[in-house]
Amino acid sequence: MAHLWVATEMGEWAVMPLGTAAVSLGSHPPQAVEAAIELALRPGAVIMLCSSRGSGVWALIGGKGSDVRVNGVPLAAGIRILNDCDEISVDSLPKVFFSTERLAAVEEFPGADSAAYCPRCKQTIAPRHPAVKCPACGVFYHQSADLPCWTYADLCSLCPQATALDTGYQWTPEEL
Repeated sequence: MAHLWVATEMGEWAVMPLGTAAVSLGSHPPQAVEAAIELALRPGAVIMLCSSRGSGVWALIGGKGSDVRVNGVPLAAGIRILNDCDEISVDSLPKVFFSTERLAAVEEFPGADSAAYCPRCKQTIAPRHPAVKCPACGVFYHQSADLPCWTYADLCSLCPQATALDTGYQWTPEEL
């Protein structure tokens, strides 16, 4: 799920999941909203979900008369599709960071059009079997008491993603 990194009053970074279709950046902290198009006519900015397929496409819409920047660059046409790790600044409010990074979690394997094989044990993964989708490369692994394929090794067998279920986010604004 996409989320924002928002500075707290203590100067630390906190994750704000984008669980709604629109979020207003006209105040700090950002607020979930229902009528995003109306808010685009006011000062500030709005982040809107533009597609519900897969992880979704999120757009930033600058409000009337606001200084809205992404990675330090003003919005050229008042709108921009957001990318992972984009820095967003609106007027004099604290900066926020947009992220599409997901955390690894055990979930039911949804099934596939053709047989899906676990890259660790090479066995098929049955629909509704407990599995983990690698947050980095998107490949599913078994993850149950009898087949702990995801947590069997320290890293995903196809990419450098750590496999501990409590790993946390790989990127935070603190790295900047």
